[in-house]
Amino acid sequence: MNTICPYCRTEVGEAEGERKDCPGCGTPHHADCFAENGGCTVFGCSAAPADEAKVTVTATDMMGNVVTRQVMPPAPQPMAPVSEAPPPPPPLAGSGVAPPPHIGPAPPAAGYAPAQLVNYYQPPAPKTRVLFVLLGIFLGALGVHNFYAGYTKKGAIQLCLTLLTCFYGAAVSWPWAIVEICVINKDAEGNQFV
Repeated sequence: MNTICPYCRTEVGEAEGERKDCPGCGTPHHADCFAENGGCTVFGCSAAPADEAKVTVTATDMMGNVVTRQVMPPAPQPMAPVSEAPPPPPPLAGSGVAPPPHIGPAPPAAGYAPAQLVNYYQPPAPKTRVLFVLLGIFLGALGVHNFYAGYTKKGAIQLCLTLLTCFYGAAVSWPWAIVEICVINKDAEGNQFV
């Protein structure tokens, strides 16, 4: 019965120059296959060749050197005439692949999409009508209800009117606040009170 060479998966002949038995595990190989592999092809055999250096692949190699982060461009600089092409950049460590050459000014940042878009904006909580009315009744002469609703200009006018007249202007500001709490249903951004 003829045996199969584990390297090339063909039958090993019985001829003297064709067959080579592994000194570590005794597995028959073709002499050429044993020499080409540098030792036995059986995993874990003591006569197997030393491990080769492991190949490392980075995410950039897998994506084909696509830029996935936003880069802010440098300040615009005057263009200098290009006389010769610059030398190619050195290869990336461990990949054997050189990065694409950079010629000319950096492209604008708007041309690149960020790797992941995250929505950090959270809409503000809606303002409550009850708190708006209570602030208008008790602190309306100072315009606090308007500051709460986002109407800072009206709130500042009511506050100044009351404070600069030593609270005599509260006779005008407080009724103004009572009218506002009856009429206003939305905050300064147009959001309905809840």
